Formats: sequence, structure tokens, C-alpha cells
Amino acid sequence: MGEFEVHRVRFFGLVPAGVRCLAYQPRGSRLALARTDGAVEVYNFAANYYQEKVIPGHDARAVESLCWAAGDRLFGAGLSGDITEYDLSRLSAARGADGGGGPIWSMAANSTGTQLAIGCEDGSVKIFQVVPGGIQFERNLDRRKGRVLCLSWHPSDTHIAAGSIDVFRIIDITSGQTVQRIMVNYHVEKVKRECVVWAIALLSRGTVVTADSFGRVQFWDWQQGTLAESHTVSTSAVLSLAVAEKEDSIVVGTSTGATYQLQLLPVKLGGSEKRWVRTKPFQHHSHDVRAVAHSPTALISGGLDAQLVIRPLMEKVQKKGYDAVLRKFTFPHRRLVSCARKARLLLFQFSQHLELWRLGSTRETGKDGEVLPLCRMPEHLVQLKSKGPEHIYCSCVSPCGTWLGYCTASRFHLYRVRCDGISLRKVPKVPKLLLPAYQLQFSADSNSLFVASARGSVHVLQLLEPGGCQHLHTLRPPSGCSEAVYLLAPSTDGHWLAAVSGDWAIHVYNLKSFKHHCVVPSYSCAVSALAIHPSTNNLVIAYSDQQLVEFSIPEQQYTAWSRTVQRRGLHRCWLERDTPITHITFNPKNPSHILLHDTYLFCVLDKSLPLPDDSTPLMNQSTLKQLPETARKRQLHAFKICKKFQPLLFADLLDENSLVVVERPIMDFKTQLPLPVQQKKFGT
Repeated sequence: MGEFEVHRVRFFGLVPAGVRCLAYQPRGSRLALARTDGAVEVYNFAANYYQEKVIPGHDARAVESLCWAAGDRLFGAGLSGDITEYDLSRLSAARGADGGGGPIWSMAANSTGTQLAIGCEDGSVKIFQVVPGGIQFERNLDRRKGRVLCLSWHPSDTHIAAGSIDVFRIIDITSGQTVQRIMVNYHVEKVKRECVVWAIALLSRGTVVTADSFGRVQFWDWQQGTLAESHTVSTSAVLSLAVAEKEDSIVVGTSTGATYQLQLLPVKLGGSEKRWVRTKPFQHHSHDVRAVAHSPTALISGGLDAQLVIRPLMEKVQKKGYDAVLRKFTFPHRRLVSCARKARLLLFQFSQHLELWRLGSTRETGKDGEVLPLCRMPEHLVQLKSKGPEHIYCSCVSPCGTWLGYCTASRFHLYRVRCDGISLRKVPKVPKLLLPAYQLQFSADSNSLFVASARGSVHVLQLLEPGGCQHLHTLRPPSGCSEAVYLLAPSTDGHWLAAVSGDWAIHVYNLKSFKHHCVVPSYSCAVSALAIHPSTNNLVIAYSDQQLVEFSIPEQQYTAWSRTVQRRGLHRCWLERDTPITHITFNPKNPSHILLHDTYLFCVLDKSLPLPDDSTPLMNQSTLKQLPETARKRQLHAFKICKKFQPLLFADLLDENSLVVVERPIMDFKTQLPLPVQQKKFGT
């Protein structure tokens, strides 16, 4: 596998924001997620649950509700009182409209996606029409006292259910009037505290399902105004609720971190009478589950512990295998760390500031696995705060450690760094670019900066001494592109640049002539990481379905090794991993080695060794150590895997013999979260 001196870094104090709301795309395969810091993410279930879109947050844009409308248009609303449409091509908030009723607590789209209903602080329910290029106010429905905390359309789009404090009501869309008003606590004696209806669903057969702060899931006949069933699922509040498309299953989330499934089952086997039964409890979260969604084959939940959990329904999964695996996502599928190899610096990206650290060093040597004492401790050099309410899109530090850049939605900043005296000087009059930028990447010689931009374009900036820059060229795909570039990979010799756009196309540019060179053959999954080999100029690509390919840029074709991989296939255990590869690098000492990592493993891929088949253990390092030399050589294969460092946010080579890994243990950031609801446990 190779021996490295490993710098094990655990001082990246990242605390992921909690999940506030979810929106599963009707009859689609994408899930939209909004976090408590206003960031919006889109996961593509068809691309192995890859986080394909990220729109950073904004201090003035707290998202309380998300919904899909008119096919693939995504809308969000929050306590700022605005309805925002997100441009998923440019990864930005495209346009907004004032709701006109104060803070917006809830939003829902009708079954055809042509209308949006919002529930406001002033007790009003407003209807907006979804039109090309935005939304248009249509009408006000009956207004009553009390904020509207939740909304649900009837599948026929004839009525809306609106939940408030102590009450919910049914509004007729045609007349705009309330046709039924039901007190959720009328049958409970001596209730002194108010009951908050946190979530509501209006089913096609006339049943209203409510989830409230008393821990109850209740089923109402709204036409008669009577309670049909009541299930107390928790001792604390039920905060969220989602219904399956066939209306035979419901998932709810509670403030204790538990989620429950309720199913509509026959009272007697083969009988026609059915009742709702609480069937499956799950405890995958430690904090409030503020958002749930129900896909055709899985229960989806998001909590304030920042975890997105996808729990497959075994009875819905046709093949008991990879599709039946529980998935948990906590960290982003992109890099938040960049490394200055020559200067041995690390740049950490937070939502509104950057931290620059110098790695520690040692003069000692030791055996495999031994912890060496430091002669110089890691040093926190600079904290750079971003001004204004916009959160940071991307950042990067140059390999020599003398340049630092970052970008927000409307501003691009470039700084000159001097680590000897620890000074930071802003570069004045940076070129005006098409913002926002989605990735920044310095060239290997630190003389150029590549800025990934919208519509498939990449800006090339020349860095000047003692501290300036100028715009050299803008690279664009010859056939045009509507999507933003989200990944860049320059070659070490400064000759080539590979760029990946949101349509998953990989374009390669010649940096000497500033011309388009070629396009890598298209593939049906997103690109999660790519890098150009320093000596062969072969482009190594990792896809979100865990496939690996190698493309020769000079010859414009797949390499012989890549064709062998495609013909034989990768190991089943490799393909069944949950998290995508986020970084690829190479070892100059061993040109046949490819170093890559995801959140839970670090791998050295040796192309000179044979690929393992499914009958061979993928992780066999411990077994090989116990075998004699001749037997060991017979069982060697290409994959050398280490799972010692978890969760792994970043790993890169500093030099031939030195490796830096950045970890963020789950319990380290959970101690910084607010305290969860206290629960009495048996025996304590």
C-alpha cells in the first residue's frame, strides 16, 4: 500500500446546519433539502443519491418550506416573507416575490404544480399562480386569527387544509371560504396549554391527518367534523408528517429524534374494513426531526442533528440487496478543505468565514501506527470573515500558500498571503466576472487562477507580482451549455484543464491555445471527482455510482486499463458504497498509484496489480500481513483500503512520503448542538 507519515487533523470545527424541510419531487427521483442556515441542496436518487446541487445560504433567507412546481421548478419560502424560486442551473436564488402576509410558515403546491398556496403570520392563505419566469398573485382565501403553520391540498385541488394553534380548517378553493373549522382539543378536558398543529395532510377520501405538539397523530372526518382515530406516538411533539402517493402509508417525525410509520391495514385478513396502525418505529436521529418525506420505496427524514436518513421499505424493494440498505448523509459531497502542499497550509471553509492553518511538524521517526511527538504545534494563522449576509460558495489556497481566494453570490475576493509575518492584503480591482463562481482552482505553479462560472464557462486569471491579477481568457464549450461548472482539474504541466458542468459533461481545454480540445464520452451518472495524472496527462474520473474510468487527453480515448475495468467490472463491495469519491490525487514516486477517498475510506489503487473479483475480499490487508511472501504475492490485488480515518473530509499528499487527512468525528460536532429533549431511560 505504501508507507506515509500521516498528519491527522481534527481541528476543522465544522458544524453542519440542521435539516429544516424536505421536498420529494412528485413522480421524479430528486429530493430538495433546506438547512437551518438557508442553504438548499438537491439529491439525485437515480445517480446513487448524489448531492448534485448546492445553493449556499443567506442570513436574510431562512427557508421554512420547499416545494416542487411545474415539473422541475423549485420554490422556497420563509420568515422573511418572500417566495423564492431557485435557479438550479446557475445554483442561485433566481427571483423572489413578497408574500404580502408577513412571515411565511408553510407552502404547498397543487397536484398539477400550477398553483402555490402559502400560510402566513397574519392568518391568511394566499394563492399564487406559477407562470413562465416567476409567480403571480392570484387571490386571498378566507383569513382567520392565528398564524398558518401547515398546509395541504386535496388531490383534486378543490380544498385546502390549514393548521394553526388549537385548530385546523378546511377552505373551499372555489369560494375561498372556510367550510369546516375543527378544534383539535375539544374532546380533552382541562387542557391548560395550547396545542400546535405542526403538520397536516388532506387525503383523497376526505380524511384529514394532523400531527400536533401533544405527540398525537389524529385522523379526522372533516365533512362530519369528527375524530375518527387518534394515535399517541410520542411523549413530546410530532413535528412533521408525509403521506405516500397511494395514501396507504404515513411517516411522522418527533422532537425526540424518533420517526414512526403508520400503515392502513385490514382489520381482518382478507376483509374490506381497514384501520391505521403504527407499525415501525425508528431512532436514527438524536435531535428534532423537523422534516420527513415519503418516496415510493423509502422513508426519508432530516433532523437538527444535520443527518439525512433514507430508510428503504423492505416490502417495496424488489431485490434484497444494495437498494435495501439504510443510508445516512451528514457531510457534503464536495470539498470544504484546500491544501497548499509546498507551504504545508490548510484552508478550511465555513459558511461565513475561512480559517488558514499551518500544519505541525516532527523530527522523530517511528514504527507503523506509532504516534510521533510534535516539535512544532499546528498554528492558526488567519481567520477571514466574509462581510454581508451572503454565505461562501467556494474557496481555495494556492500550492505555494501566497494566494487565497473565495467567492459569494455577488462578490469575488482575492488576497495576497504572507505567512512569515502573517499578513493578508486584499488584491484591488479584481476583474468583474460572471458571478457566482462555483469552484476556484489555482494552477500547480500558482501563476494562474481558474474560476468555474455559469453557462459552462471557466475564467482564466493571471496572477501578477507583487499582488494583482488580470483576466486572460474565458473558456466555453463549443456547443454551449446552460449549466454551471462545478468541478475543475488542471494538469501539473499547465497544458490542460478539465471542467465538469451540471449536465455531467466533461470538457477538456488546451491552456496554451485557450481552445476546446475534446469532450469525454458521456455517462449516465454525475462526476464526483476528477484529476489529471502529472506524468501521463490521463484524466481519472470517479462517478457517483462508484465507477472509475481513465481517459487519455492526448489520445482522446479511454486507456487500456480503463477498458479492462469496463470489461471486467469493479468489485461488488466497492460499487455498493454509500458515499461518493470526493478527491483524487497521485503519488509522484509511484506513477501507477491513484489515491482517492470518500467519507469512510482512503484507498490506494495500484494499476499494476490485477483487479479483484467478487470472490476475493476487497479489504485483505490484515490477512496479507499474516501470509508468507509467496502466498502474499498470489493474493495481491489493485485496491489497498484504509478505514482508520473517519469521517474523512479531506486527504492529500504533501510530498512523496507525507499525507494529510482531515477528520470530523460525529460526536465532536454533536456536542456543539443544542441539547435534545430529555428522555427517561430504563434503569437510570
